[in-house]
Amino acid sequence: MEATSWNRKSILHAFTQSSSRSISFMVLAFDLGLFAAGSALALLASGIAWKLVGTLGVTAATTRLFMIGHDACHGSFFSSAKLNAIVGRIAFLPSMTAFSLWEVGHNTAHHGFNNLKGRDQVWAPLSKAEFDAYPRHRQALERLYRSGFGWGAYYLVEMWWKKLFFASRKEIGSSRRKYKLDSLLVSAGAVLWLGVVAIVAGATEQSFVLLVVLAVVVPFLLWNATIGFVVYLHHTHPRIAWFRNRQEWQRNRAYLTATARVRLPFGIDRLLHSIMEHNAHHLNPGIPMFRLRAAQQVLKDRFPDLCDYRLDWRTYMDSVRRCKLYDFTEHAWLDFRGQVTARVELNPSIA
Repeated sequence: MEATSWNRKSILHAFTQSSSRSISFMVLAFDLGLFAAGSALALLASGIAWKLVGTLGVTAATTRLFMIGHDACHGSFFSSAKLNAIVGRIAFLPSMTAFSLWEVGHNTAHHGFNNLKGRDQVWAPLSKAEFDAYPRHRQALERLYRSGFGWGAYYLVEMWWKKLFFASRKEIGSSRRKYKLDSLLVSAGAVLWLGVVAIVAGATEQSFVLLVVLAVVVPFLLWNATIGFVVYLHHTHPRIAWFRNRQEWQRNRAYLTATARVRLPFGIDRLLHSIMEHNAHHLNPGIPMFRLRAAQQVLKDRFPDLCDYRLDWRTYMDSVRRCKLYDFTEHAWLDFRGQVTARVELNPSIA
């Protein structure tokens, strides 16, 4: 990657202007409508097949609404900070994500220090020494997380349960009133939703347990699997480096180089509000979802060596096989035995 002189804040500044309020509200209304339609199918359809379609609809809507909340938390969905705070909290309700806890964990820790071990905790790999020091049950859990199919378990346990729902001071480093209030808000939303399900079950003489499973539990678990998979792809690849040394992390401009743009099969990435255009998002989190694709193209033209690939089964499983542990000194991915599986080429020339 050739040496280039640029400023992180200015290179994509032209894309940071918020879209019109009407467009943002239309997108929000569509996703809320999708959630309502999916819920109606899951709760009211007579056949199990249609109920399962509704379950998938609720999952898709939960994912898309989360992306809206994500943008709002970055202050990029609306130009109004007040609207972002209100809409972000509403959009986060189906995923039971506490707005202020997401802000401190995502905006501050992850975006401030992505791929810096000790500061960024999202899919941070263990060293061989760290893995060996773990008890057997925790090693087994790590093997599950990095098995290629453990993303749901990882996000549910390590992210949502520990850091995004009544998080302890130990997990996030502080305890504030707004964290508890936002956790209470999503709890109240969940209780209210369960109440609606109970009313529908009673009125239609259906099993309450069945409706809860199809309209609440399964969509929530599938949502965790979806976001866990997406974030795994963003920051795990044989070409993506992780760091322990902050100076080295800064020198290599990890906010640009230590993430990937991944094109998903069947254009699914287009349904995720452009969140897979991840180099542009990390370089400037103020870019709204509506302009990320154009911003990513600018980066691709300027820095053609950025990690950018189309996902298929073979590529994915190769990445899973290689990316188990990490040697932070030699910058190499390892398997669980400590054998080198991929050496990462750093990019100190970006300046």
